[in-house]
Amino acid sequence: MPGPMVLLYHRIARLPEDPHLLCVTPEHFEEQLLALMRFCKVVSLSQMTKDLAKGKRLGPVVALTFDDGYADNAEVAMPLLKKYGIPSTFYLASGFVGTTREYLQDDLERLLLLAAFCPDPLRITVGRESFAWSMQRSDYETRAAAPIAGWNMLSASDPTPLHRAHREIHNLLRAVNPVEREEVLTQLRQLCGDPGQARITHSAMTWEQARQMASCDLIEIGAHTVNHAFLSALTQREQREEILDSKRTLEEKIGLTVSSFAYPYGTRQSYNNETIQILNKLGFLNACSNFRARIGPKTDSFQIPRFVVRDWDAHEFIRMICSARM
Repeated sequence: MPGPMVLLYHRIARLPEDPHLLCVTPEHFEEQLLALMRFCKVVSLSQMTKDLAKGKRLGPVVALTFDDGYADNAEVAMPLLKKYGIPSTFYLASGFVGTTREYLQDDLERLLLLAAFCPDPLRITVGRESFAWSMQRSDYETRAAAPIAGWNMLSASDPTPLHRAHREIHNLLRAVNPVEREEVLTQLRQLCGDPGQARITHSAMTWEQARQMASCDLIEIGAHTVNHAFLSALTQREQREEILDSKRTLEEKIGLTVSSFAYPYGTRQSYNNETIQILNKLGFLNACSNFRARIGPKTDSFQIPRFVVRDWDAHEFIRMICSARM
């Protein structure tokens, strides 16, 4: 087994479609936990960072983290973590907890891929720029398109114009500020007809669920901004508001100090030096990114790399960890 590693999960759920590859089924998640217990030592993220700061050689140590705060984290993941005594850190986007809002990727899936109607062409305005997508598919696209079943954001081709629009609009909106993002989603709701409230299968956890999780000795709660914001797209003041408001709300609601943070999206482009300075000034002790790298004595505690876990069975899970191909 490799050395210290932080794993990143989003959802423990079984869905008909998973276009953003966020779900691990409950069966595979339990297999993964058992595999970790067999081959690794599982510790909390805070313990790992403390040991690294002391210069300890950790060996095959793994920490588990979950981003966003989906309800299935509390309903499915939590009971399995308690069953096997495995510590984990959950990063909550406070503006979604206890609401009927869907996260950006889910909103776009509902509004575009599941819409009963979409105008042709589909036109939206993002800031001061206008964009349009033709809903007509060429003969070449018809022949070359992959089957719709199993399509995801990593697929080489898009089976329909709506899938292409979904992919491209998501890439546009993830990097704009939350106000502009909501304005575009409002446009799409008007153009395509909103099928209804957020799906229960895609909802965030309630505050009661968050408090129950926080009361468990195995669980640490961290901040993930208010609106799941792409922080580098914001001004310094807007970044501070997103981070501080998330921290304050979580602390007020769960009654515990929040000192760990995870950057939404987590790529090196999604935050900047200003972000790290803000986290330091607000009293955070560490922050997790979302890029692939090993963890060692020189790891920046405010840029902790993580490996994204997919829906793998135990054999594939261990193989991917050992080959570091996550």
